[in-house]
Amino acid sequence: MSEMDRRGVEQWFRRRGLPAVVRGLEKNLLVRIVPAVVWLALFDVLYDVLSAIDGDDAFETRLESEAFEVIYTVTLVASIGAPVLGAWLAARWARDRVLHDRGSVSAIVVIATYVLVLPVADHMADGSAVLPTVVEYLAFAVVLLGLTAVGMGSIFGWALRAALRQLRAVGAMTSRAMPLLLLVTTFGFFTTEIWQIAGLVSRGRMWLVISFFAVLGGLFLGSVFVSELRTLTAAAHWPERVSALPEQPFRALMTGAEPADTAPALTRLERANMVLILLLTQMLQALVFGVLVFAVFAILGRLAVPHDAIKSWVGHDPTPGTLFNIQVPAPNELVQVCMFIAGFSALYFVATIVTDAAHRKTYFEPVLEHLEVSLAGRALYLSRFGKQE
Repeated sequence: MSEMDRRGVEQWFRRRGLPAVVRGLEKNLLVRIVPAVVWLALFDVLYDVLSAIDGDDAFETRLESEAFEVIYTVTLVASIGAPVLGAWLAARWARDRVLHDRGSVSAIVVIATYVLVLPVADHMADGSAVLPTVVEYLAFAVVLLGLTAVGMGSIFGWALRAALRQLRAVGAMTSRAMPLLLLVTTFGFFTTEIWQIAGLVSRGRMWLVISFFAVLGGLFLGSVFVSELRTLTAAAHWPERVSALPEQPFRALMTGAEPADTAPALTRLERANMVLILLLTQMLQALVFGVLVFAVFAILGRLAVPHDAIKSWVGHDPTPGTLFNIQVPAPNELVQVCMFIAGFSALYFVATIVTDAAHRKTYFEPVLEHLEVSLAGRALYLSRFGKQE
């Protein structure tokens, strides 16, 4: 088996979020962090653009125009989608270059642009000091290098791709998970108490409430996934999955090889890696669902809850809404209510992923099948390179 074949197999594991399986150190780190740097750069630029728009004294007046409100809302959505698209394109660019040890010069140019050029652009736009910003961006780049070196970039990259693939299942989310939830939460949405609480609770405390929901969901999923992984490895279903391995890059390993009935036991690091990708994948799916619920109730609130109703419920005039310090075309009280309902809905989604048979088949079992195929590939890989740890 050639060195290039081995690299191809190791890249296959990294793309599946399993860097702990790979024996040896990460290589070509500068190229590997380019997608994350592109995401940070685009997000910074678009955030500055939005801050400049909503920081204008005439913003509230212009927001009264429906056309401006639509354009601004589209810009807000683009500020989320454009960095993701840019990072995805950068990842496609980096894939072959990582495999063939190329692209270092281009990667240095991209990183240098982020670290050195963007701070100058920020200074010209808002007068911010250049040197502290350079140090901050350089620190981000160093942290990215460190995380990539220990494999966290591969893990998060896999979880993000898996969550994005679940966007195709938004129809399933809305048709299976959302109807019953909407029946319960819509009535709560129009109650005075939830609006009064939203009007009194600060944004920082609301984030603490959502973080509490996230911790509860993470603890629940973590305990379930540890048990599922123990069952998965003990049952040894993975030999049946050898045929599901792609010919490229496993052709050289499968030539003349017989599927083994046993494989080296998972190390603690490998087991933690597999539990982590399960957890991240499902939590990101819950995040997608929560964002969807937030959007539904934000639209419902703009259509069905007039200004006077909010004033009657909270006891004062609605205040301008912000999200991540960006002004949004909705009252702050509506944003707070939607955040709470979205956080609760995400926790509900997490609970149903592993307890409801239909949801488990749609959202959880495909990830278990992913791990079974990965375990088959691990057995073949370690049969050749396991002694070279």
